[in-house]
Amino acid sequence: MRAVSFAAPGGPEVLEYVDLPDPVPAASQVVVRVHACGVCGHDSADRAGLTRVPLPAVLGHEIAGEVVEVGADVPGFAVGDRVACKQFTTCTRCAACADGDEFSCPDKAFVYGGGADYVALEQDTLLAVPDGVASADAAITSCAVGTCLQALDDVAHLRAGETVVVTGAGGGLGLHAMQVAAALGARVVAVTSSRAKAPLLAAHGADDVVVTADGDLAARLTDLTDGRGPQVVLDNVGHPDLFGGCFRALAPRGRYVFTGQLQRERISLYPAFVFGKEAVITGSSSTRAATFARAMDLVARGGVRPVHETFPLADAARAHRAVDERRVVGRAVLAP
Repeated sequence: MRAVSFAAPGGPEVLEYVDLPDPVPAASQVVVRVHACGVCGHDSADRAGLTRVPLPAVLGHEIAGEVVEVGADVPGFAVGDRVACKQFTTCTRCAACADGDEFSCPDKAFVYGGGADYVALEQDTLLAVPDGVASADAAITSCAVGTCLQALDDVAHLRAGETVVVTGAGGGLGLHAMQVAAALGARVVAVTSSRAKAPLLAAHGADDVVVTADGDLAARLTDLTDGRGPQVVLDNVGHPDLFGGCFRALAPRGRYVFTGQLQRERISLYPAFVFGKEAVITGSSSTRAATFARAMDLVARGGVRPVHETFPLADAARAHRAVDERRVVGRAVLAP
């Protein structure tokens, strides 16, 4: 099979389009013919050496395709089934998994290998793709949509009628977070550094758009909420300049949720500002299986429209460069 592999960390140029042996499923796995594989910031971090990945490696955890081989101990999936996967696999047997807290499973392991013609995936990562959902949409549902649903619903406990601020609103998470927030009944304020993206953001769920270059961010967010401040901030950027303005504007007893950090910049604040607001500052990192299913249902019902740009698998380096340079609207998706 053909695959995109790299043997040493670096820029997009380290990615090579190579021949590798076809995967053989373990008893608990299925082999999937990949129809689409997303490229997100985690892939860029893995490739650049910001995380530890056994090398050589084939990246890709946002995967959708067709089952072509089933392991001996896999129930519920058959050859020909259309499936998509979530970002990590777990044992499914420990106390944490039994309680629905897969994030705490001691055997939790990230998914890799989607940047290829075929990939072997553990059965617990898989979800059936409903009829009518395109493979590219299904591929990014867990990571781009499910991560936002997890953060806004399960972590922030966003309620209908509340105002949520989404930073990095024009990015792969931001464009989907706004749609998820709107589907949950919230008013959405998009924060972006690009004035040119304002029409795009309005088309994908933003009730108001704030451009960071247009003056005091905290004052503008406060004005847009009639002095009350937003109840929730979903921060996909993690930069101190954005944090300062968004946190100052946060309403009393507001929830500030980090889902990403684009640069290695330290954020600091005085504890008095936290207890003075009775604020919650927390994070949300991934997607549970139950959230994945809810996210797929949102996509199937049209509550969220996945946003992506497709590249041939052979052009993976070009796709990674476009992601690094923030030139992709939504997600980049590789198509073998």
